[in-house]
Amino acid sequence: MHLLWIPAFPIGKTSITTCQHCKQVLYFREMPATYQWLVQEAQHHARTPRTQFSLLLLFGAYATISLTINWVEKRKEADQPSVVQEPSITEAAGQRYKVNVTDDGRQYGLIEVTAVTADSVEYRMTNILINTPTPASVTQALHDSVSPTNAHQRATLEQWEYSAKQGFLKPLRY
Repeated sequence: MHLLWIPAFPIGKTSITTCQHCKQVLYFREMPATYQWLVQEAQHHARTPRTQFSLLLLFGAYATISLTINWVEKRKEADQPSVVQEPSITEAAGQRYKVNVTDDGRQYGLIEVTAVTADSVEYRMTNILINTPTPASVTQALHDSVSPTNAHQRATLEQWEYSAKQGFLKPLRY
């Protein structure tokens, strides 16, 4: 049997005789008994070529290599000590951030951190603002432009760090 012309494994042996004079082709069942005995003897001594099993060898080598690589990777992971990383957040109450609403930065919101706990950051957020932020306008916006729904927000440390790493939270610099 072949798969994409690559020999996989032998199914059986087929014998055919062809007459050199009349070009008649005889399969094993059509041969006279005297020929059948000679053909069976030839088939018995004929060996299967080693290349016949090449597809099986390729699959076996692929499976062995894949399993070995997988085993080595799992072993490396198991050998490494598990380190609990402390969050790299260095927030403090009062820290202020600008969050752009549009790509050109003309519309933005302000965020002020109100508290940091072991697993979360509490903050309040203004409505959308348009003017250029100055220390006075930021203080006034955080006082006047915070709706009651945005006055007490909370994010996990993972969410906060992700937002900071993605560049959504930009520390205010005047």
